[in-house]
Amino acid sequence: MRRLAPLFLLLLLVPVAVRCESPVVSRTLAITIDDLPYAGGGGPADAGNLGDARRITEAILAALAWHKASAVGFVNESRLQVAGERDARVALLKQWADAGMILGNHTFSHPRLQDTPLERYQDDIVRGDVVSRLLMEERRGAPLFFRYPFNSTGPSKEVKEAVQSFLTARGYRVAPFTVEHADYAFDKIWIAARQAGDKGQEKRIGEAYLEHLDTQLGFFEKLARETFSREIPQILLIHANGINAEHLETMLSRMEERGYRFVTLDQALKDPAYGTADEYVGAWGISWLHRWSVSLGLPMRLREEPDPPKWVMDLYEATIRASSTSSSRSMASSASRLSRSRKIVATAAMRLPSR
Repeated sequence: MRRLAPLFLLLLLVPVAVRCESPVVSRTLAITIDDLPYAGGGGPADAGNLGDARRITEAILAALAWHKASAVGFVNESRLQVAGERDARVALLKQWADAGMILGNHTFSHPRLQDTPLERYQDDIVRGDVVSRLLMEERRGAPLFFRYPFNSTGPSKEVKEAVQSFLTARGYRVAPFTVEHADYAFDKIWIAARQAGDKGQEKRIGEAYLEHLDTQLGFFEKLARETFSREIPQILLIHANGINAEHLETMLSRMEERGYRFVTLDQALKDPAYGTADEYVGAWGISWLHRWSVSLGLPMRLREEPDPPKWVMDLYEATIRASSTSSSRSMASSASRLSRSRKIVATAAMRLPSR
């Protein structure tokens, strides 16, 4: 009988262990993907290699299909204007539309509103929806979304309101985001490692990228609960680039493990949280969860937002400096994107050439 006692005690403990497991929280998330058809590694003016664009399109759409997830792809139509390749690049957008995805306007050439004259910016909006609007008109009832390049919504309240009125008159709704995880920085160094044939570094960067996604999701989930006293539908911002083509399927699986179910952007925006005014005016393209703190009179939590690992950011800056193909404008644009990384932006900007 004494020999059976340890086994009996173990059986008593098993139900307790099961009961102590934390239940998975039910969450929703909309996926948005910027810089279609392909975010070339050389900055906004880089349309990238057509072969890479095709591979990335196929991989991203396959991952979305596997998880039965919808997405809005935001297009820079300047990336279509490559001599001898325009029809092939338009065909990539048609692949997105044929897969049931929504195409949104991300302007023609990806200018930053913070330092672009208003009329020129509005012209870039108009030039940015020639092909994508036509493709969406073939799907009657499809919503029209606009996303600001760099999520720069204007240097002043007056400019911000003028652009908003212009967009509303053209039938657009602004697409916010709540979660991003510096995929542009990870992509830059991941591509460099892959081109160098450094498999170990490529793997290390990919693992850090996935871990940073988990970190950012945790931060913004907590921030949403503290702001609205509940979970809200999150909106993820990523780019049509190599690291996402490689890792999106794993990313979506990890999000599902956190309790996420994927919804459309239109569905996410129906949540009352997205009716909160965005009264933020500033240089940085920050999450709407930070912006809403301004409107609601809450403390700004931007400084608490986790940065990527220091070695990632150091390597990213070194890669930018070493790139012989990046112009000062591309480098300055990269610095603007890095503005959400509070701990390095000031020193990074000082080291970059003037535009």
